[in-house]
Amino acid sequence: MRFIQTVFILLLACSINSCGLVKTAYNNAPEALSWWLDDYFDFTAAQKAVLNPALHRVHDWHRQHQLPSYINTLQDLQTLVAKEQFSPNEACEKIDQFRDNFHQLQSEFIPTIIEIAPLLTDKQLQYFHRKLEKRALKWKSEWWQGTPEEQLSVRLEKTEDLAEKIYGDLTDSQRTLLKQNLAKTPADPALSYAEILRRNKDVEQIVTALHSQSLSQEGKSQLVKDGFERLQNSPNPAYEAYSNQMKKRTCEIIADLHTSTSNKQKLHANDWLEGYIVQFSSLSVNTNAR
Repeated sequence: MRFIQTVFILLLACSINSCGLVKTAYNNAPEALSWWLDDYFDFTAAQKAVLNPALHRVHDWHRQHQLPSYINTLQDLQTLVAKEQFSPNEACEKIDQFRDNFHQLQSEFIPTIIEIAPLLTDKQLQYFHRKLEKRALKWKSEWWQGTPEEQLSVRLEKTEDLAEKIYGDLTDSQRTLLKQNLAKTPADPALSYAEILRRNKDVEQIVTALHSQSLSQEGKSQLVKDGFERLQNSPNPAYEAYSNQMKKRTCEIIADLHTSTSNKQKLHANDWLEGYIVQFSSLSVNTNAR
């Protein structure tokens, strides 16, 4: 389940780096996703012949049904960042809107997952297992630093980088504010890593079941839906509580930072959002663009 979520987040992150790349990245999303998944499964030509048209069908659905929703949410965000201040709840509402859209996108992928999984060989499933292991270790090397101070430094660097994309250059006092707020809610990399391992095991079991078991279409669909549900709401109560707390604190940090911004920074945020509204509007109406 998580490999699909990750690739779309990565594609969006690439777009954020340069507004001019949005159209190219989006129009080539099916090819990029096919390439990315191939790195996890090493597909045969026959499997790609099934996968690629399915990815284009999801992409067309997304262009028609979800880009207009993105535009509305971005316009709402423009209204929000124009305010002198907004509440953490208002920030969380916008985050939830994007999450709801992503949940719908997950559902659109279910037929593709059901269609491809039975075509995988035992060798490909073993290959997938090794790739998940490597990805987990990569996450661990990037996010599980030796001391809380090192962990805070990494989180602060990534947070500042995103904040400056949105608001422009931060002041020293704003950097201090971010550091103080992040320090109030220390990350728990051990708990996060355990959740990553749980998700990896979960997705392997789902793909293996779809590959080897004789299930009805309804049963296969429910199997994948249940996996997506566990992705959104962890069966581990400790991690679910931690995730909710981190989300709450993130919204508070966003609201605090915005309160500290100048009119110039608010205008930068508005213009940053406007760039994506223009690009997404063009992509939404040009349904035949590739």
